[in-house]
Amino acid sequence: MVLLHVAIWRWIAFRRHQPFGHLLTYWDANYYTAIARDGYHSGLFVFYPAYPLTLRAIAIPLGITEFQWLGAAFSTVMFALFVFICFRVSQRDALPDWMTPRTRLGWLFFLFAPASYVFHSHHTESLFLLLSFLSFYFSGTRRPVGGGFFGALCALTRNQGVFVGLTTSLLAAWVETTPARRVRAFFVTGLLCLLGVLGFLAFQTVVAGSPFAFMQSQQQGWSHVDSVGGALKTFVFGNPWQSVDPHNVLWYVTWWVFLAGAVMISRRQPALGIYVALSLLVQLMQGEFVNTFRYAAPVFPLFFFLGDACARRPRWFQVIAVSVLVLINLATARHYGLGEWAY
Repeated sequence: MVLLHVAIWRWIAFRRHQPFGHLLTYWDANYYTAIARDGYHSGLFVFYPAYPLTLRAIAIPLGITEFQWLGAAFSTVMFALFVFICFRVSQRDALPDWMTPRTRLGWLFFLFAPASYVFHSHHTESLFLLLSFLSFYFSGTRRPVGGGFFGALCALTRNQGVFVGLTTSLLAAWVETTPARRVRAFFVTGLLCLLGVLGFLAFQTVVAGSPFAFMQSQQQGWSHVDSVGGALKTFVFGNPWQSVDPHNVLWYVTWWVFLAGAVMISRRQPALGIYVALSLLVQLMQGEFVNTFRYAAPVFPLFFFLGDACARRPRWFQVIAVSVLVLINLATARHYGLGEWAY
């Protein structure tokens, strides 16, 4: 997967006569570089601090100035750690359903998820992927303190970290055997995750003067709905900024496929099903589905489930599903390399 994406980007850079590193600076990657290099200032408060400030902490002692390369290397290492840890624990631990895949197609669906290029580029997804998995892993193996600790770190990494906090608390309670232990596990994990959320709000207060500066920045820089009606209009392309071009239709259809997956996951593992559903429903606040690929990318239970479900279908269905998935994946990586919207 990584080699295919790098080959596509290298070819684009060659044809455009531009440095390969320039392809690692598109869209949000450029903002992460600005934060890592110069710190936070107006307009950047929407971006969570764990990833860019970690890069800053690494770069300054080493004298690194090409943050896009550092970010790509860091993300690739975090992604490799996730794959390694996920594979190892699947061999030795009894884990909740779809924490790890049961089939090779489960792995393939995850590795070739539409926006998997973010796992080896200058983005937050790989760090969030590893932290969220560790949070669920510790909670799912009756270690609520570990689950809460990594859940708190998730709250400092992406807005989906709040969903991780809720999910890991529910998961910690789900795997316990008595009511008293369930209540204890839920509150221990939940309170630790809450500390992460409060830490993020405190950070925003210090650097921006307001605990909700990230929300104000988001409303100024991105489209958003201001009512339930606006959110519901999203389903019928009723918001003024929505369009029905082929890309938006693809994101729309994919969103519904993912939501169906969330519902089916909930039947066996409610906590992870809720996590997947919330990661999808939050997009309604933006009033469009243009971030479907990227929001879903680190939600690993979804792709593990879809791949495992596909493995139970006839071979002809598997061939079609995998072909469509890989084509979308490569097309999305190409769009990003061209500097076009690919989230």
